[in-house]
Amino acid sequence: MQRTLTTALRYDVYLVRTTVALAAVCALSVFLYSTFLLLAVVHTAERTDAQKQIAAITSHLSDLEGQYLATTQTLTPERAAALGFVAPAAVATVFTAPTGVQLGYNQPAGALSITANE
Repeated sequence: MQRTLTTALRYDVYLVRTTVALAAVCALSVFLYSTFLLLAVVHTAERTDAQKQIAAITSHLSDLEGQYLATTQTLTPERAAALGFVAPAAVATVFTAPTGVQLGYNQPAGALSITANE
């Protein structure tokens, strides 16, 4: 009479499935870690590049400010008159009131009020 070991086969099925599941989780973890590490390196490189661009733009802006100051120091009333600028005959200030619909939340219990200014 021949005996079979069915108990060992039943545990082997779960052992193989568990091993495959853990291997898949480990592979996914390694993939995600590599991806996030690569993204961090790329982000750092882009930030360094952006800092270099900011330094270049700041330098260019400083040059433009120097040119502006040099130009405004050479502008005199005589030179302005030669360029065609004239002093205004009369100076007037004009103020306007806002027109239209204004919304407000200052009513009790959050009621909305609409007032028209004309």
